[in-house]
Amino acid sequence: MAKRRRLIVEREDAGNYLLISLISFAATVIIVRLFLELTGYPQLGNSTLHIAHLLYGGVLLFAAVLIALIWDNPGSMVVAAILSGIGIGLFIDEVGKFITQNNDYFYPAAAPIIYGFFLLTVLLFLLVRRPDEEDPRREMINALEQLQDAIYGELDEKEGERLVENLKTARLAEQEEIVKMAAVLYEYVEQGNVPFADNNPSFMQRIWHRVEEWGKRLGRKWHKYLILAGLFLTALGAIITFGTLIWIAVSPAATTQEFLTELVAEAQGNKVNNLLGHYVRLIVEIANGIVALVAFYWILRGWERRGTILAIVSVVLSLTAVQLITFYLDQFTAIIPTLYQFGLLLVILSYRSWYLSPQKGQKLPELTADAVSAT
Repeated sequence: MAKRRRLIVEREDAGNYLLISLISFAATVIIVRLFLELTGYPQLGNSTLHIAHLLYGGVLLFAAVLIALIWDNPGSMVVAAILSGIGIGLFIDEVGKFITQNNDYFYPAAAPIIYGFFLLTVLLFLLVRRPDEEDPRREMINALEQLQDAIYGELDEKEGERLVENLKTARLAEQEEIVKMAAVLYEYVEQGNVPFADNNPSFMQRIWHRVEEWGKRLGRKWHKYLILAGLFLTALGAIITFGTLIWIAVSPAATTQEFLTELVAEAQGNKVNNLLGHYVRLIVEIANGIVALVAFYWILRGWERRGTILAIVSVVLSLTAVQLITFYLDQFTAIIPTLYQFGLLLVILSYRSWYLSPQKGQKLPELTADAVSAT
């Protein structure tokens, strides 16, 4: 008898829960750092005790675990996701204290560690969002979870259609007991016995629908111009830096020495005086600028599919390599350019989703420069 393969099943709404936790995590770190900066880093305690906010984070993480272990309704999972995000934000914000001998909250490596941890969580979110390999047992489990939502009165018609598809797939299982259960439930659902709630979108869904409405109202042409502007700004700094280096290379020795002195002074102006890190960031920014420039040219010429792919590569390179170094050199002032790059990434991804994703059996033509001018 063949050994049955172990099955790991994600929750039906795992992506949404993880997104809520991510937003809570990022917002907590930003708010805590801003609050402490504005208030002069106050401490709760006395001459003996210091109640660090890491402890509050641990309590919230424990509360999130208890909620997930005890209760089994969708609302409790949302609360657990929020508390887990806030808890890990409060916890990891103090990582500098626990990787140094002198408990240095301002240790320079703490900022890139926090940002790197956030990027790893984003990567996990992207992996969770990817469709799983179709497995009848997995679809059966998802169908049972959807039926549980129906009992709570939280299953709308669109989710009901997905429930039917899951039960169809579950009837292809190798295990006879799963096939019988899926067949019974499929017939039960098809007969209209499952109550559907009014499709009242959640708060996050309403925000996304409003953003999507505004984005589509902007129009494809101006949406494209917005992407081109973002890529141009990314490439412009690299072009200026690269041109300056070329000019220095052919200039007299005195000019070269003056330029190097200015670089040292600029590096010393960072919150972390690290000249090597400053040089590495310049090199990575130039490389990323070249990628952004090629993407700008391709999109401008109408080769939008390959251009947007390269644009995504440029933004991801900036969010990982460039911003990771920037968090080390400039500490949490790097939050602003990071938010800008995340915003640009969302603009590019939404453009690909709205205008470059063909419907089933349909191939969309490239939007050429002539077509843009005609719109």
